Amino acid sequence: MRKLSSYKKRLVITGVLLCYIGIAGAQTNEDIFKKMFVAIKGVKTLRTNITSRERIIDHINHTSFAVKLNTSPYKAYSKDLDKGVEVLYLQGKNENDATINPNGFPYVNLHLDPLGKIMRKDQHQTIGRLGFDYISNILNHSISKYPDAYTKNIKRDADTVWDGVACYKMEISFPAYANTVYTVKEAGETVEKLAAKFYLSEYQILTLNNISWYDDELKIGKQILLPNAYAKSTILFIRKDNSLPVVVRISDDKGFFESYAYSKLQLNSTIPDAEFTENYPGYHF
Repeated sequence: MRKLSSYKKRLVITGVLLCYIGIAGAQTNEDIFKKMFVAIKGVKTLRTNITSRERIIDHINHTSFAVKLNTSPYKAYSKDLDKGVEVLYLQGKNENDATINPNGFPYVNLHLDPLGKIMRKDQHQTIGRLGFDYISNILNHSISKYPDAYTKNIKRDADTVWDGVACYKMEISFPAYANTVYTVKEAGETVEKLAAKFYLSEYQILTLNNISWYDDELKIGKQILLPNAYAKSTILFIRKDNSLPVVVRISDDKGFFESYAYSKLQLNSTIPDAEFTENYPGYHF
């Protein structure tokens, strides 16, 4: 057998090295998600636009917001880009009420409980869940329930682009998703508390059982339906440059349930305290 020339040997070695580097550098599902969870913990401030789509009974509510967020202490400003409604919320301040400019009747600022019936009407989420922490907690819990989740429940689809940035497209599926019967065991249990305990959607529990409100105390012994997971299917677009989930699309046994998409994202830039006050130029409180 003729010996390989030194040039051919170099080609073979280079090919082997490139193959090895490609394999070693490949991101597993677990790698992508763990980087995402770390990245979310590192979020201190956000400026972004959020497009929200939520199933409310038999129709889809569509809203776009401009958002400014400081995660700790929690301070949030949002403006409905279609209706002009502004909301300012400083957690723990102003008796924990949010200040709302309704941009219309009754033509004065309102001071409302973020968890009350006016602010939560026909909405899945609250002003206290802007950013990524809430979805991170839900995903972390859901994945931790299944030891083989990264290989059996999560798949990587073809990479995509969102807001001009390359993203991983990841899909989480729980085929065993179902509504199960739960018997109220303790005094003081509410939809809100059960959702927090089992990492479920309050809105889903509320509407599934025709319960009037999130903090209504449920009678001991009452049987209600609880989903066994937050979602049957979750699709995520996770940015490759900063590992944040900028598109989150949730489906249940009825199909589409909710989605949240982040665009024009500015991460961890300083937001002066003045931008979380009613008198900041450009606000209309």
